Amino acid sequence: MRFQDQAVRMTHRALDDIVRSARAVPQDRLAWVPMGFSRSVLSQMREIAAAGRWFLPILRDREAPEFDSHAAREAARIRRGFKTLDQCVDAARANTSALCEAIEELADEHLDDELHLPFGGGVTLSLADVAMLHHNNMVYHLGQINQLQLMLGDREMH
Repeated sequence: MRFQDQAVRMTHRALDDIVRSARAVPQDRLAWVPMGFSRSVLSQMREIAAAGRWFLPILRDREAPEFDSHAAREAARIRRGFKTLDQCVDAARANTSALCEAIEELADEHLDDELHLPFGGGVTLSLADVAMLHHNNMVYHLGQINQLQLMLGDREMH
């Protein structure tokens, strides 16, 4: 199996997992912010809805995105545009599908190509690493949503 096929399969599975967990949270608790500073399920799903778009130009254009204050404000504006969980899920599915198409198109000989990206103060990643960023971000947020479920008394595996 090609790495690209595995990355696509894992990314779609991570999206299915996080959607299933988010949908298990009671509607009246989607915007709940425990302790006043953690992120709500809806906040995290807004990020997931938009995140597929963040990595797409990196894979297609092989260029680091601008990550200045204007870009941060624009990203926040896009996230705020998702008002409901259903809107988040629809956008996440569309953006993840577009990203996965780009992952499938990656040539094997370019998987080790490296790019310097502005994330976390600057990091150098291979295109294979970039192909997994959306997956990794969703798995991270899945854990956060699962923790919120535990705080709400939900002990089921979703």
